[in-house]
Amino acid sequence: MYIRKIVSKNLGPIKEIQLSLPFENGTPKPVVIVGENGTGKSTLISNVVDSFYEIAGAAYPDARKHGEIEGYEFYKTITPIEIHVGEKFLYSYIKYESLSGEIPSIDYVFKSGRISNEEFRQNCNDCSQQISWTDDENFKHATAGKEDAEKIISSDVICYFGPDRYEKPSWLGDQYYETTDYEHIAVKPRFAGKMELPILVNGMTSKTLQWLLDVIVDSRGDIGTDEQGGLILENVSPADIMSLGVARKNIEQIMSNIIGEEVYFGLNFRNAHGSRFNIKRRRDNSVIVHSLDSLSTGQSALFNMFATIVRYADTININNSIHLSEISGVVVVDEIELHLHSILQREVLPKLIALFPKIQFIITTHSPLFLLGMEEQFGTEGFEIYEMPQGLKINAERFSEFQKAYTYLTNTQQYERDIYDAVSNKQDKMLIVTEGTTDWKHMKAAYNKLSRMPEYADVFTDIEFEFLEYEPKNGSQSTKVRLEMGNGQLVSLCENMAKIMQKRKMVFIADRDHNETNKKLGGKDGSEFKKWGNNVYSFILPIPDFRTTTPEICIEHLYSDEMIKTEIETENPNVKRRLYMGNEFDRRGYAASLGVVCEKKAVCGPEKINIIEGSTGERVTLLDNENINVALSKMTFANMVLEEKPPFDKVDFKSFVAIFEVLKKIYLDNDI
Repeated sequence: MYIRKIVSKNLGPIKEIQLSLPFENGTPKPVVIVGENGTGKSTLISNVVDSFYEIAGAAYPDARKHGEIEGYEFYKTITPIEIHVGEKFLYSYIKYESLSGEIPSIDYVFKSGRISNEEFRQNCNDCSQQISWTDDENFKHATAGKEDAEKIISSDVICYFGPDRYEKPSWLGDQYYETTDYEHIAVKPRFAGKMELPILVNGMTSKTLQWLLDVIVDSRGDIGTDEQGGLILENVSPADIMSLGVARKNIEQIMSNIIGEEVYFGLNFRNAHGSRFNIKRRRDNSVIVHSLDSLSTGQSALFNMFATIVRYADTININNSIHLSEISGVVVVDEIELHLHSILQREVLPKLIALFPKIQFIITTHSPLFLLGMEEQFGTEGFEIYEMPQGLKINAERFSEFQKAYTYLTNTQQYERDIYDAVSNKQDKMLIVTEGTTDWKHMKAAYNKLSRMPEYADVFTDIEFEFLEYEPKNGSQSTKVRLEMGNGQLVSLCENMAKIMQKRKMVFIADRDHNETNKKLGGKDGSEFKKWGNNVYSFILPIPDFRTTTPEICIEHLYSDEMIKTEIETENPNVKRRLYMGNEFDRRGYAASLGVVCEKKAVCGPEKINIIEGSTGERVTLLDNENINVALSKMTFANMVLEEKPPFDKVDFKSFVAIFEVLKKIYLDNDI
């Protein structure tokens, strides 16, 4: 049984998507789903996994956890929170079909909000005609009967490897190893009609090792002697040994791909500490790994993933471990590259996937290296890549993460030269390096005004400094210095500059909205700044009195809320633009009183003070017109403040004084 079609509408960030999963000569092609964070990859496959549980639940009561009072708890709960911003309903539809035709097609529907059956069928071409509901009810159903569900579960591998999968290293104490209880479906199907194999796979090392021992035992025979003293096999036929030995070699092939050379499993004596298994080189029988406990976390996770597929199939039918190419089913893997080195991503993963041509792999990834490896293994037509949230079919080179990674790699040396030239250009003034391309503009605007005010004369007398004035790589402003400087780059630059003596003082200033950056660049034991030595200093933004309850601030939070929300005119007389704050919206992204909605719900809610702007994918649109963005960009805001353009010609910069007070102390510090 395979998935033929996936259709979703208004599901989280997914506005609308229709995927017809590819096959070639009756064999499913691997499907890889890509996209930036927040584009709906995990949301999409969550419904695939939910359909697994709904189908299994038709035959096995324990496939779904029972509720405390009655019925059972859904794997995926139905909630209107998932409905796409500005819409009234969502649905997800999945069609399963048997290539042999022995089992009727199965339809799965997940629906929330108000939509009629008729509207659903009009919206979803070739979707289910078997399911009906009332217009406004939450609804979920899979059309699998008990007998058909039993056939599927007893013949196909059906499992999901989530992003939280983790294999416990041998050195980790048990009390520090938290596991999730997935063992509610762990009784053999031959007993009381219950499932043996968990759909959701996590922390399976012990089960894999026990099964591996069974495989090795089955592949060995008793050695005896005949009347002439020759060696013979006892109590087992050579044909059985040959056949069962293939299963062992198949598992060893998986491990050989992971290790990078031909290996086989040896057995440690039963009084040996740790694992019963060692790994030996086939070419000379030397031990390469003393026990499976010695594998890295990535190697262990990778082996357990693919060994689990074989174990599941072997449990269904022992011949499956002998003939890997005949194992069928659907395997979903979220973020397949987790814990894996680049070689494992590019070279090993695609080879392991290719061992199972009849498994329908549905995979999410952020790894361009994995995609390149898949292209090398399968060719451009042997698998398919869909980019979220639209589900557009692309090739590896079109994957945005590939483009970004390639740019990062090719530009690294040039970036390092640019940044070094920028910070080393002048040697006479203290240099201020800020986290973002707008931070220095706000600080410079504050300096321009505050330094002219008599009440702050003590702060600005006898101090000389300059800002590293730079623009983003893709910015429209004309400047010699064009850099990308997020918190990560700022920290790295600070650390590197502190390794050698600088001819002038360098001060790195970061926002407070990233905890790791705060720890690295902030002062210790109550100090306002951190002294790195070699004329290098750092600090994080001081907290104004009116932000003490929300200390995770960025540069714009030094202004009052009223200032942040200042509106500017646009070419459209009916539309004004401004910055927004997360606490202006509810958790669904709605601000009904303002008549607007935020597209990025993660930054919204009563407790959120995130600055929401119009240029980062956080768009704020009109409730009645999603095409009109009313959010101002941070860059436009900063430029208008720096240039003192109305209505930003009378800005209150009092909260910026604390920054310059810290700079003054650093300027006067003589301990280099």
